[in-house]
Amino acid sequence: MTVNKAFEMVYNRRLVFGENKIQEIPGILSWYHKKKALFVTFSAQSDASLRILSLLREAGIASFTYEVKSEPDLHVIDHGRDIYLAEDCDCTIALGGGSVVDTAKVIGMLALNGGCTEDYQMNGRTVAVEPPLFVAIPTTSGTGAEATRTSVVINNNNHLKKSLYHNTMIADVVILDPSLTTTLPARVTVATGMDALSHAIESYVSLNATPITRMYGFNAVGLIDRYLKKAYEQPDNLEARAGMMLASYFGGVAITAGIGIAHIMAQPLGGEFGIPHGDACSIFLPGSIRLNRTFAREPYVEIAKAFGVYDSTLSDDGNIDRLLDRITSLQNATRAPKSLKGYIKEEPAIDDLIDVVKRTTGHITCNPRPLDEQLMKEAYELAMQ
Repeated sequence: MTVNKAFEMVYNRRLVFGENKIQEIPGILSWYHKKKALFVTFSAQSDASLRILSLLREAGIASFTYEVKSEPDLHVIDHGRDIYLAEDCDCTIALGGGSVVDTAKVIGMLALNGGCTEDYQMNGRTVAVEPPLFVAIPTTSGTGAEATRTSVVINNNNHLKKSLYHNTMIADVVILDPSLTTTLPARVTVATGMDALSHAIESYVSLNATPITRMYGFNAVGLIDRYLKKAYEQPDNLEARAGMMLASYFGGVAITAGIGIAHIMAQPLGGEFGIPHGDACSIFLPGSIRLNRTFAREPYVEIAKAFGVYDSTLSDDGNIDRLLDRITSLQNATRAPKSLKGYIKEEPAIDDLIDVVKRTTGHITCNPRPLDEQLMKEAYELAMQ
């Protein structure tokens, strides 16, 4: 990778990290002179939601709560837009995982730009007006949605799981409070952690990688190696939760370099078969390394260093093998899924699957090995082993 290659990065305006930092929300909104927030959350009755709503009330800031219980689709987002406008809100707050954060991103954008979600997802409508203030508070450690300008949305009309994005859709303020993740179920901890690992590794080998994205990706890998197993085994361990929250954020920044074959397959097929996104990433990640290894030897060796398994006496291939072994070991230690077999009861026609991928993520060109139907088929076959 040459250091004089042109690139562009989009960052959050403000990042607040630390235990119980959600208490700063009223002050942030007051500074921006906000009067009423659309509060998008995974549960209105969760302890975190009740705390935030209480803080807003005490500060004299009005709010309207909108619960998002599933992955965002056209109906969920467009309904949220209608509520935002009807309630005369002037900012959005998202408390939850990637689905909640992605939903809130688009709601705010639509509120000031008009139209519906499908206009921007499928029909090429452009964002012309900067969205209102958006505060993102993740409660999982994996999607990195708070650090990206992208929203992944299920289209109810064609059943595709497809992204829409714009530079202004990134959260203005991010609050990373590790105490919000201590009640995450072990399965969600692992799934989101594997998603973060996939972000870090795929961005590192991306043809669009930059010195900055690689810096974030490298450090995300090191944090995941150190803390994912500990967070899985000791859910109340705040150090482990803090480490994974930072890893998720770092991975979110890194993935601005673009996704690779693991995500190219995981995103649409996860939507097609109802596979949790993190589980799908865990399944496709090892195969992606096997398929890309001859096209990205040097960066994969660097990732082996981030995992602490690099051996200077071995060849590049030997170190990539050690990398694969380390990922498998992490999957085994956390019971992360390694095969699609448990999710696909009746194997569909491969050509139909490839068509879904091509219509959803088939336009991506930054995977180290050129993307074509053969690569997609090989990735699927490895995931079915």
